[in-house]
Amino acid sequence: MTVITKPGIYCGVDVAAYHADFCPAPSLTQSIAKLLIDRSPAHAKAAHPKLTPPAPDDEPEAYVKAKAIGDAAHALMIGRGKMLAVGQFDSWRTKEAQAFKERALLSGSTPVLAAHFTEAIEIVQAARAQLDAHEEHDCFTGGAGEVALVWQEGGLWFRCLVDWLHDDLLTVDDFKTTGMSVAEHVLGTRAVDGGWDVQAAMTERGLDALDPDNAGRRRFRFVAQEQEPPYALNVVVMSEHWLTMGRKKLNYAIDQWSRCMASGTWPAYAPFAVTPEYPGFKESQWLNREIAQAARARVPQREPMLTSLAGG
Repeated sequence: MTVITKPGIYCGVDVAAYHADFCPAPSLTQSIAKLLIDRSPAHAKAAHPKLTPPAPDDEPEAYVKAKAIGDAAHALMIGRGKMLAVGQFDSWRTKEAQAFKERALLSGSTPVLAAHFTEAIEIVQAARAQLDAHEEHDCFTGGAGEVALVWQEGGLWFRCLVDWLHDDLLTVDDFKTTGMSVAEHVLGTRAVDGGWDVQAAMTERGLDALDPDNAGRRRFRFVAQEQEPPYALNVVVMSEHWLTMGRKKLNYAIDQWSRCMASGTWPAYAPFAVTPEYPGFKESQWLNREIAQAARARVPQREPMLTSLAGG
């Protein structure tokens, strides 16, 4: 399916068509919403495939090991996603490897080196073993992967691609792999920086529009896993606090989107000088340094004892 003409919950969509925006008019996604929140409407317009179509001569995306492993692990865990082309090479440096890579990209597949694909298999096996022993053991079971939510609000189109939607439409799972720690004490920062709250709020909004009878009953889980052995993972459940913050941010993004779509203008940053807030932790760091320096200055300095080597 390459064109969506009415709202609905769609399984088995063409992922490339989704990312090219298969709605009748430019639609808002959670990734575009994050740009409206964190940057500006101009950035959102530049990243939208219908508002700023990519140039036909754009260079192909550079091969990044962590991303390749993440894409492969995602496809293996979800059972859908980017089509993979596994190259039996040590690197992409040889002519044969380069030709394989180019053919894969031309066919719409994601090239991945065999060693990196093996790592992705190990990651997913470790994830499944940990989830089987976890209280949230039903992650990525009893549902479908890569489900598209498409809906309208006030004449505006919205779309959202869900990693895993359970059959009851009540639980949504998302799989994220990273080269960084996912220990509990850093997950708050990881989640805010990654916009997980906005992502959950966007998915909730779409499901509530398409399945209003279950509004207020849904759960949103993010399975965050490290890409290095022992491939540890944590399951993050979005609380009402997180969802409330996500909804606030999303409302701001939708208001910006609505204004820009209506006016056809997509402003960048403000055309006047600004005074940013001084980071509190940096201020504290410097004041502590001043205090320490003053304390050292008040300590009497002992005169060095000189000893005559001549004995006199």
